[in-house]
Amino acid sequence: MNTFPLLILLAIIVTIMEIFVAVYLIKRHDMSVWRSLYTSLPVVVIVWVVAFMYT
Repeated sequence: MNTFPLLILLAIIVTIMEIFVAVYLIKRHDMSVWRSLYTSLPVVVIVWVVAFMYT
């Protein structure tokens, strides 16, 4: 149970970093919003599933 805050904190950090990656892809590489969402969303979902699975 002590790992719960750490896993949630890591999931939040990864989510924020993926938002920055998506914005970077949209602005610098002229990627469409849906395509950047398609590349970033699976990572965010997997991280949150793992964070809740191991709590």
